[in-house]
Amino acid sequence: MKNSFYISALVVALLVTVGSCARRRNLSPYGWTPAGGVFDTLTLRAESLYLNLAPEALARLEPVVADMEKMAAENPSDPVTAQRSAYWRGRLAYRLGDYERGLALMDSALHMTDSARYPYDYNRIKWNLDMDYHEPTVDRYEQLTRDYEFFVGTGDCVIAAGLAMELGCFLDNIGATEEGIPYLDRADSLFRLAGAKDQMSGNRINHADALRISGDTAGAIRVLRSALADTVTPLAQGSLDIALGNLYALDERDTVSLRRAYELVGAMPGMEEARGLYATYLADEARKRGDASAQRAYMDTATHYLPAIETPEYRREYYQQLYLMYDALSMTDSAYKYLEIAATLNDSINTSANRVEVCDALLAGRIRELRQQKELERSNAVVTTLGICFCVFVILIAVCLWIWRKLQRQRMAEVRSELELERSNRRLLANEVLIKEKDRLLREMEDEMTRLSQRGEISGAAVSRIGSAIRSHTVMKPNRDSFAEVFGEVNPRFADRLLEDYPMLTAADIRLASYIVTGMENKHIAGVLGIRPESVKQARWRLRSKFALPNGTSLEAFLRNYTFGK
Repeated sequence: MKNSFYISALVVALLVTVGSCARRRNLSPYGWTPAGGVFDTLTLRAESLYLNLAPEALARLEPVVADMEKMAAENPSDPVTAQRSAYWRGRLAYRLGDYERGLALMDSALHMTDSARYPYDYNRIKWNLDMDYHEPTVDRYEQLTRDYEFFVGTGDCVIAAGLAMELGCFLDNIGATEEGIPYLDRADSLFRLAGAKDQMSGNRINHADALRISGDTAGAIRVLRSALADTVTPLAQGSLDIALGNLYALDERDTVSLRRAYELVGAMPGMEEARGLYATYLADEARKRGDASAQRAYMDTATHYLPAIETPEYRREYYQQLYLMYDALSMTDSAYKYLEIAATLNDSINTSANRVEVCDALLAGRIRELRQQKELERSNAVVTTLGICFCVFVILIAVCLWIWRKLQRQRMAEVRSELELERSNRRLLANEVLIKEKDRLLREMEDEMTRLSQRGEISGAAVSRIGSAIRSHTVMKPNRDSFAEVFGEVNPRFADRLLEDYPMLTAADIRLASYIVTGMENKHIAGVLGIRPESVKQARWRLRSKFALPNGTSLEAFLRNYTFGK
């Protein structure tokens, strides 16, 4: 029993240790500091509207923010409502294009927030202030990693997904695409969990682009086609044409996607660059079909939108198509002019790309070293922890074995004591039986001498002399100890223990109990006491009644507890 207790305690201690190491914060998806039922409801409403990028959703967000500001004005002593309302006003202003005012308001909200008391609020506001583009650096990578781990721990799916997407794009942009793709996968799952379809759309396009750069063109096409076919979380309207255009760029046979993208951007304001690019692609498709008139029409459209085409790669694509068109018309001078422009743009793009690639390669190498160092530190920490746990486990096992051996030695000592006491009791029993048998034989001899004297076979004087000798020998006690005296020496506290628990016992009961505990049978007890065996049975029954022993419990085993120590 004691061994089981120690082993159970060891298991419980190990489980508690593992549980304490694995314990993490698990807050609601919007883990803002509570500010009251009505204000918290407004916060959740603002979150829901802000996730919807539609202009009408932002219009509905305005009165919600106004209600927040009203409650903050009514409770000037409440710092939470003040900083929260300033944050949401700044966030809305930033979304509506008033960047300076939005950043200033969010910065004031950050200064009102105690980072020690409200870590979630502080990090959430700081994250939104930090949304602008940053040059890729190791410090930026470490900051994104810290923020990602923090918001994953709080359970904020939207912010964690946004950080995972930014980490994936960051690593993809510096050439560490293989390391970035897992972050984009996590972002997709987190956006889906949060129901943020607009953010999810942008992440899917980034995911497909990363797969393309890594050489997995089939995987990129699969991601885009899956996103276009998804009816549960469909692509946002603003991302649909980009996905279609990217799908055509990956699979030039998919002219259906190209035409659909061209039609979409035709109905959307501010999409002049995309229209020019898609018109250039359609011109190339017409050239491949041999449709010169359609090719010229599309190139005229692309020329119309040329001032809006700022991306160097898109302008290069435009001039290459002009070169191909004039070359097919045998207009050598014009074809050469546009070929020279395209070549100049290509050289500029390659030079810039080479310079950036060198810097990015160095940064990617530094980040990989940093990741490997952290992995090594984590591995060392795990190995150290496992080593300590193993040492503790070995020590506990050694302690348990030492306790077990000690208990075994104690048990062996008890068994030896029991055996020695058993042998002493058996000797007492044999001695008592032998004495009683000797007394019986002497009495029988005395009776026989009396009968012989009555028949005249022996003289009366001889009978008297022999009888006197027999009687003197029977009553002589000095040369032997009585059973009770010897039993008392072997079991000095037997009677005292019985009387402590059962004070109603008589001397006869104690003597009967002494005979029973030595294993003496009823017939021997009857011979010693000079009564019938049936009387011994009745005496045993009365003794069981005084002890209140249930049926099936051995009277001898019960008494042995008092003999060997209770």
